[in-house]
Amino acid sequence: MNSKISGWSFPVLRGVIVALALVAGAVAAPSPVHAASAFPSIRSWTIAGAFQDSSSVPGQFVRCVGSMKPRPDSIRVEARAASLRFLRDRAAEARPDFGGYRIYRMVNAPDTNYAVLVRRFSINPGSELTWSFSRVDAQGVDLICKNTVVHDSVVTFVDPDSNGSWQKVCRRRDSQGRCLSVGDSVFALIAPPGPHDGFKTWYSITYEKLNTTDQDYEDLFVPDTLDDFARCGTHGDRNTCPNLNNKLRNLAGPVEPTGGPTANLERVGVVPNPYRGGEVWDPSGANEVHFINLPTTATIKIYTVAGDLVRELHHSDTVRDFERWDLRSGANQQVASGIYIYRVESNVGGREFTFQNRMVIIR
Repeated sequence: MNSKISGWSFPVLRGVIVALALVAGAVAAPSPVHAASAFPSIRSWTIAGAFQDSSSVPGQFVRCVGSMKPRPDSIRVEARAASLRFLRDRAAEARPDFGGYRIYRMVNAPDTNYAVLVRRFSINPGSELTWSFSRVDAQGVDLICKNTVVHDSVVTFVDPDSNGSWQKVCRRRDSQGRCLSVGDSVFALIAPPGPHDGFKTWYSITYEKLNTTDQDYEDLFVPDTLDDFARCGTHGDRNTCPNLNNKLRNLAGPVEPTGGPTANLERVGVVPNPYRGGEVWDPSGANEVHFINLPTTATIKIYTVAGDLVRELHHSDTVRDFERWDLRSGANQQVASGIYIYRVESNVGGREFTFQNRMVIIR
């Protein structure tokens, strides 16, 4: 299917991306001295669900995805899945200090102090399994895969399908946890926990530094020396300048991972229940709970135990399975602590179904 993002269909968006890639490819690789004036940010965007294309091959190592036939653009609804797509920059990849891309994840807020590294696409020695894409030629124009010009300039990263790091693991272990035979091991993608349904999630991409003497696998440091070192701590000292290759520069999101709609109303629930004031997922200065496991369309009515209607919510979403309630009444007043009844109504296959249960709010 041709999904849309902000009014752009993917076929149209793909044409724009190709045009941008050609422009980027026509730019000569910047020298280290003038890197600050030409250093590119990374164009990226996020999608709820698992976006499918040739650059996303869950749990597998592919020598070069550029040699694979492209799959039709589509989104697979998958529990706690989010997709990040980004445009490779040919000028950056032609730099002599380019070592790859690093993807970070943040939850609840785009606070880079809590960014978790979830995937590397690296050309550093020892990281061969993380890089499955073409390489930029010497002129920084064409993407070459198996001596052929290819067009894999857009990368799709699916979280959690393709996150983690490649590690050697045993095929079979004995009772002590040791490999049963010498060489009886394979590389596997070991993923960190998350993402989590319904939590706002941000991603950031940075360029990795090409290792020289130390195998440190760090973000590439690109000092901002513009305006005669005006932003630097010490005039003329590049090491005291801000890093142009920072996480906030290449931020994408938020996106909300979801389990996908379900037609079984008996699976509908409220999280957290009971709700206690100041939950970790509350927006700044506000409160909310989520009705989860909803069908594509539903009406949620919230009552007091006395039967008074407090609020009516209307859910209509083909991807997300949840609906927020900001704990305010229909008159926009904060609701008090107590027990509330919620009733979910939905038309499934031409028949009306209802489900009712209780929730508790503690201020």
